[in-house]
Amino acid sequence: MRRAGLALRFILLTSLLILTTSATISLFGLWKYEKVANRESRERGITLARNVAYNSELGVLTRNSELLREIATGIFQEADVVRVSVTDVSGQILLEENRDGTMRQDLRALTEPGVIPAGAGNARVTPLAANAGGRAELIEVAYPVFTRRGTRSNEEIGFLLEEKEASDRRLETVGEVRLYMTLEERYADLSRLRWAFGGLTMAVIFIGVLLTILLVRIVVKPIMSLVEATRRIASGSLEEMVQEGSHDELGELARSFNQMTAELKKSRRELERYSADLEDEVRLRTKELEEAQSQLVQAEKMSAVGLLVSGVAHELNNPLAGVVGFSQLLLREDVAEKVRRGLERINREAERCKKIVQNLQTFARKHKPQKDYVGVNGILESCIELRAYQLRVDNIKVLLELAPQLPKTMADFHQLQQVFINILVNAHQAMVSYEKEGQIIIRTSHRSGTIRVEIQDSGPGISESNLPKLFDPFFTTKEVGQGTGLGLSICYGIIEEHHGTISALNAAGHGAVFRIELPIVEPAEPEVRESVKPPALASQPAIQCGSILVVDDEMTIVDILYQLLKADGHRVDTAMSGSVALRKLTNDHYDVIISDLKMPGMSGQELYKQVASQNSALARRIIFSTGDVVSTETREFLESCGNTYLQKPFEIEMIRQAVMAAMRNEVLQLTAP
Repeated sequence: MRRAGLALRFILLTSLLILTTSATISLFGLWKYEKVANRESRERGITLARNVAYNSELGVLTRNSELLREIATGIFQEADVVRVSVTDVSGQILLEENRDGTMRQDLRALTEPGVIPAGAGNARVTPLAANAGGRAELIEVAYPVFTRRGTRSNEEIGFLLEEKEASDRRLETVGEVRLYMTLEERYADLSRLRWAFGGLTMAVIFIGVLLTILLVRIVVKPIMSLVEATRRIASGSLEEMVQEGSHDELGELARSFNQMTAELKKSRRELERYSADLEDEVRLRTKELEEAQSQLVQAEKMSAVGLLVSGVAHELNNPLAGVVGFSQLLLREDVAEKVRRGLERINREAERCKKIVQNLQTFARKHKPQKDYVGVNGILESCIELRAYQLRVDNIKVLLELAPQLPKTMADFHQLQQVFINILVNAHQAMVSYEKEGQIIIRTSHRSGTIRVEIQDSGPGISESNLPKLFDPFFTTKEVGQGTGLGLSICYGIIEEHHGTISALNAAGHGAVFRIELPIVEPAEPEVRESVKPPALASQPAIQCGSILVVDDEMTIVDILYQLLKADGHRVDTAMSGSVALRKLTNDHYDVIISDLKMPGMSGQELYKQVASQNSALARRIIFSTGDVVSTETREFLESCGNTYLQKPFEIEMIRQAVMAAMRNEVLQLTAP
């Protein structure tokens, strides 16, 4: 079946190609012939009409019908002329003769009469048919009859003038000749040409199909022989050999196939002998190899997560720095209480986004999160508030069964919030695709020094085969484009950093349950803040003013630093690239430089090296800003140079402290990598 299918497709495609090519050539030839024939018919009609018009000058002027009839008799010697009509200048018919005495009177013009320049006078050529829109049966050629008159009024007939007065003559129209020419012979020639082209096309197709069948037999047969041999080898038979035959590429393929078969046969014998000797040892080591492989795969996944976090953190921290910086700048202004509350909300949510990005970095770098003494019930309630609208729109009810006296514990508020929101989003999406209405039950309890949180949904549940790998990075059960597989793996890392556990199981009936257990940890100091507020900016120590150069390719960051430092009394200059900064350094003096590390063209590291080679003291007063401290290259550079650096998104107070320290030639470690 496969061989017949391949051969048939090859023959059909080749035949279609030949047919298309032949038909195209034939149609083009017919079109070209018809176009040339039309042009020749028009030109011939114009020539005949012009000759009749020249010969009819005297007959028209003298209104001599006999003379005009003789001229008409002569033109009827042309086989395709069927009617001659001569009229005077007023349109009165002087002569109208048909070849056979009759001609159809219901002929209509297919187009408006057109004026066709023919090199002598003006001719009108109009195709005629029996009915509008039909095929043209005749062409009507109209040509004016001219006479020559002198400029002197006492001479009546122009053709009687003397030769010497020819310069005073002018052409005057005295009548018109119309010739009607049949197109039957042209159509007959065109029909014969169509039959000729059709026969030639069929002959070409027939010969092409025969050659294609021959080619198929030459090429496909050896290939199908190799396919059959490959199928038998795949089933376990290594004794198959194919006929090598010719010395062309197919023969070379057959020889390579036979050599491969021989090598496979040899390798299988060696493998069987080796397996027989090591079977016992392999059985003992299998479990260890599986565990090592699992660890290696997990390490590769974590490495990929680290690289992803590095790029994402850098891209998100730049706009976050703008939101945090501008909201803090606006909070310093005297604004209405309603506007202030909105700005505080913006600043608070931006800080939350900042925490989420730092959580990604924490997960990749395995650093301990910043923890406060918080209540888990309050975190869950804030998560429900954030998701309330989406849940309500999709008809999903939330039941809270929170323990009233749940103890607090040392934990990171934003990290736990991220974990709970991620689980709620997954449950939400699962229920929306499963049923029209859904329900989420959130329970909290505590015992034996552990806080337990259970989030149960009424969705379809989790496949038993997916439960063991649910928290693996990049694993997702969602369709392509709807999930990255990072959410639950990050949740797993956050809970593990809190020395807790997270697991998933299927609920009775249907639905899934995510269970999180956290240890109850008391604070080391008697008073611990539950939330971290932005530093107060109202009263600040006196600032030593200086000249500062801000270098960053992000316009938002440049604008924030310019406004802040300008308000503190500094002279501020800006540059959008390292090369521009170098030019400004050669023409001006600066006390402090604030430079981004990653910029197009010249990076912050290259700028530092250029400045250090010319002014080592100023190089020590460069403050670096970066949104990525995960990459090894960035961390090594910051450790080697020892300069102060700020991790984006930074707060205004951090910038001011760093600038004051740089003015005093001090180095501050405001953010530890």
